Amino acid sequence: MISHEIKKLRRSRGISQKSLGERLGVGQSTVAMWESGKNNPEYETLLKLAEALDVSVAELTGASVGVHQVPVLGRVQAGVPREAIEDVIGYEKISDDVHGEDDFFALVIRGRSMEPRFVEGDTVIVRRQSSVDNGEIAIVLVGNEDATCKKFYRHRDGISLVSTNPEFAPMFFSNEELEETKIDILGKVCELRARF
Repeated sequence: MISHEIKKLRRSRGISQKSLGERLGVGQSTVAMWESGKNNPEYETLLKLAEALDVSVAELTGASVGVHQVPVLGRVQAGVPREAIEDVIGYEKISDDVHGEDDFFALVIRGRSMEPRFVEGDTVIVRRQSSVDNGEIAIVLVGNEDATCKKFYRHRDGISLVSTNPEFAPMFFSNEELEETKIDILGKVCELRARF
């Protein structure tokens, strides 16, 4: 765990929590929270932290052979589609036997439309692919810049994007509408990293 690595590396270098915090522009209490596992540094801070402790980010996060880090790309709205922002806001680890030769990314869920299975703040691991089978959960780009997490269904007369929360009506696009509205599947949701 990153909390253990931060504490171990800091102590091995004879640096106090206060001194490390000063180097990074944060308080001693913030460093203490990282080391207790109550909070994790954001990616930009992680880069500075690795530099301050004279290690790579991979060493700091405990990544090793057999583990692959996939980028968390902004957030995806589980509800009304929102802009898919491809800013890397962190990393999630997956094992190499899962990763294989495939391309993965992760997204953070917002909104209530995929409750109770996915709730706001959860992270989903997504295999980048341009098609999914009926009923599979996909990250779908609606138009040029809107992404949403939904169950995907293809029909003879169009497609449906369906929420798991019954309070949200399915989004249906007829074949005619699909000629005007570009719908792209970004990938298939393969794993949920839930927050408790």
